Amino acid sequence: GVYSSPMDNSSMPGMPGMPGQPQQQSGQDAYSAQFLKDVDTFNSPAHFVRCSVSRLPNSQSAKQRLSIPLGVILQPLAPLPPDIEPVPSVNFGVVGTIVRCKQCRTYVNPFVQWEANGRRWTCNLCGFSQLTPDPYYASLDESGKRMDRFQRAELHKGAVEYIAPGEYMVRPPQPPVFMFVIDVSYTSVVTGLLQTVVTSIVEAIQSGKIPGGQRVQVGIITFDTSLHFYNLNSNLSQPQMLVVSDLDDLFLPLPDDILVPLAESEAAIVNLLESLPGIFGETKVNESCLGSAVRGAFMAMKHIGGKLLVFGACIPSVGELALKSTRDNPRLLGTDREVELLRPAGNDGYKELGKELTPAQISVELFLAPQAYMDLASICPLAKFTGGDVHYYPQFNINTCFEKFKSELVHVLTRYMGWEAVMRIRVSRGWKITKFDGHLFIRGQDLLVVPNCHQDQTFAIQIDMEENVTPDPVLYVQSALLYTNSEGERRIRVHTWAAMTTPNFNDIIGSIDVQASAVMMSHQALDQSLKTNQTDGRNKLSSFCQQVVQAGNLCPQSDALQFLPLYIMGMLKSAAFRATNDISADLRTYIWMRLETMSVSQSAAFFNPRLMALHNAPEECRMPNDHGQIALPEMLNLTSESMTQDGVYLLEDGESMYMWIGRAVDSNFLQAVFGMGSFDQLDVLAAESVVGTRSDPLSEKVGNIIRQVRSERPTPFIQLQILRQGEPKEAKFFAALIEDRTVGMQSTYTEFLQRMGYRSPQAAPPQQGGMPAAMPPPGATAGMMGGPPMNRGY
Repeated sequence: GVYSSPMDNSSMPGMPGMPGQPQQQSGQDAYSAQFLKDVDTFNSPAHFVRCSVSRLPNSQSAKQRLSIPLGVILQPLAPLPPDIEPVPSVNFGVVGTIVRCKQCRTYVNPFVQWEANGRRWTCNLCGFSQLTPDPYYASLDESGKRMDRFQRAELHKGAVEYIAPGEYMVRPPQPPVFMFVIDVSYTSVVTGLLQTVVTSIVEAIQSGKIPGGQRVQVGIITFDTSLHFYNLNSNLSQPQMLVVSDLDDLFLPLPDDILVPLAESEAAIVNLLESLPGIFGETKVNESCLGSAVRGAFMAMKHIGGKLLVFGACIPSVGELALKSTRDNPRLLGTDREVELLRPAGNDGYKELGKELTPAQISVELFLAPQAYMDLASICPLAKFTGGDVHYYPQFNINTCFEKFKSELVHVLTRYMGWEAVMRIRVSRGWKITKFDGHLFIRGQDLLVVPNCHQDQTFAIQIDMEENVTPDPVLYVQSALLYTNSEGERRIRVHTWAAMTTPNFNDIIGSIDVQASAVMMSHQALDQSLKTNQTDGRNKLSSFCQQVVQAGNLCPQSDALQFLPLYIMGMLKSAAFRATNDISADLRTYIWMRLETMSVSQSAAFFNPRLMALHNAPEECRMPNDHGQIALPEMLNLTSESMTQDGVYLLEDGESMYMWIGRAVDSNFLQAVFGMGSFDQLDVLAAESVVGTRSDPLSEKVGNIIRQVRSERPTPFIQLQILRQGEPKEAKFFAALIEDRTVGMQSTYTEFLQRMGYRSPQAAPPQQGGMPAAMPPPGATAGMMGGPPMNRGY
């Protein structure tokens, strides 16, 4: 099939699963042909903005025929793909102020209309006409465009970053602040969590990569059944511990020196961190007052704001917002009552606490590494409503989880990020935003508060037509994220995106972005699952799918309509939605939290993983190209029919990576890659640590493929698990082969399509690739390869 890596999807329009431009229809007038060209040139690029369709219906009746949710997914600070130029900075200092629409506050952008030889301009979102400020005046060319438009980034680029003048600040820019709140209970100590946290923070500090230089401030609080504050003043010979054990009457035991400048107190901070495992090494206290610890940290940082990183090893059982482990009820898993375990307990106290933190510009990042039930459903709103994320390491053990935990924590501390941020998204006349998805807090009608924004953060909006209004011929969406960067500069990251509307159903269908549509569907199904129950959520997905398949029967030439059902089936079979009792309430909550903030390519991989053969990977997978990228082997269909018993296969879903080794594998491969001579000698734990480290060219090739996959997914750290054919753990691998019958749903892709109403065209479609050379491995339920040809675009 035709494949490309998730990083270069923006440069491959028209690929299945990719944002594609619809085919131009004959008879289209010159204006819209020219406008489509402008859209291509000026829109904010696909790594920042993706819409479920790039041609929108122009009437309610056209919209009703469409089975795709209309929505836009934004990743405003997304990392740049290789070869893409940075977002240009724009300084309006000379003009005096940033040029914005006086009526709706839209920022000037490539799509505004100029008139009166440049003396006036009309806003493309609300249609208001206004005078051009004198210092910003330029005359127009014969086509009515400004002569200087290619000298001004904001007039020819959809993604720009304004340097904000003084009126965009309510207070002096906030410095980067990191408050570490660390569980030192018995569980945290004996599993090695405390040691892992300490080592990771020290490594991040000593790497010099924490952004903000001299401005960074750091504080440390530890907790079990009481809170321990630390005076980190650099003049003390060693940090001083102050214990607060009355959780009903919390107070700050010292007014200053809990948060200190990292540059001045680095030695004291590193010293304290390295001594914690020794100080608490003999502890017998095995309870946690996590809620009180967050409250204590809030008291210590509310005057300034910042990132509050909480490390927890067991359920908060004492103090403020204590929870009960008796709430866990595994008998409800996989039933319609499971949702009771996925909603917060009681009065939603952690959400209320989050609502107190947000106005103080505090964002909570949760690192939860429990051995047993922790009630994530109750705790996670603390991260969700403060713009933070949840990292979950069930059954944490330093020997198996150290690398993953350290990599993810260091990434959170060193990635590109902004502080005290707010965001507004505007849509043009005739359209309205019906819902915001993501980790954020909505103040008023539409001000999105994100105390700490960063490169991995993704938001989505669901849009609809205003009632009884004919929308303009073009939909415009503009997002503006106002934030302070780590260097203390106030910036406004603005993305402008346009799409033409059309009455033509085929044009709309031809413009579907499969992956973005799948993400919007998953958001709606998640909402439905939480609101009523998971059966209703799954029914919503099935009904989307039936409509897509019916539309596909009418437009058999549409690539998108052939691919979407595969993604929807992947959702139904995934750990997010499947009706099985093997996924704990905590794990399900974690997956739902991740799906709310994941980038489009990452979500797509979660529902529709990548499978590739390693034993016969071509030679070009060994050497990086000019950009340091490795070509990945060809992607295989997600069925055991793609596999042979003498093969070695890598499966990756954006969260984890499995290497399956067939029983009849060539012993030379095992020797070269693992230094082990036969399948029976293969020790999987030892093998995982050896992959890619041996000097053999084959080992180098396999190592480079794994490194390439990881480099395409900056977060989370994708842990490799090696599975031998025939061992019980291989069930995880086969559960991801969604075109076969799986634990999530006992139907092959073909059977699923038929159930959804698929009618095959008269001639059988050509197959992608022939039959494998050897029999599929036992233990796999093979899919019948009928149905549409699969060349999934990634």
